[in-house]
Amino acid sequence: MEQKRCISSLTLAELTDELKALGQPGFRAKQIFHWVHQKLVTEFSAMTDQPKTLLAKLEETFYIAAPQIERRQEAKDGTVKYLLRMADGNCIETVVMRYHYGNTVCVSTQVGCRMGCRFCASTQAGRVRNLEAGEICS
Repeated sequence: MEQKRCISSLTLAELTDELKALGQPGFRAKQIFHWVHQKLVTEFSAMTDQPKTLLAKLEETFYIAAPQIERRQEAKDGTVKYLLRMADGNCIETVVMRYHYGNTVCVSTQVGCRMGCRFCASTQAGRVRNLEAGEICS
């Protein structure tokens, strides 16, 4: 069985090609793209305008990037650190740092890291994999 792919990472053109390969009309891609990127659904079953047969095929072929918040820590200075669990069970961190001139967000692009910084949990297991574009943007 092939590994599921992140539908959130596909461009509209790529999604159109994928759906045509499944025998679906091109307009379905625009509908599904809207559900994923504008309505922010986390389950294919929420796409109420799609045929059940297509939803079943999407479910077996793809996943929707929707990380779960495992832990949230807030420091006295307003910095907030999130531990997020990805669909494959791996975890990443993201940090929101608040300054008088605005906010900065540290966004993970990989599961794990090879840098070895002692203060960062991401480095403990080493680098595991790169994140999909859809995982980064979710």
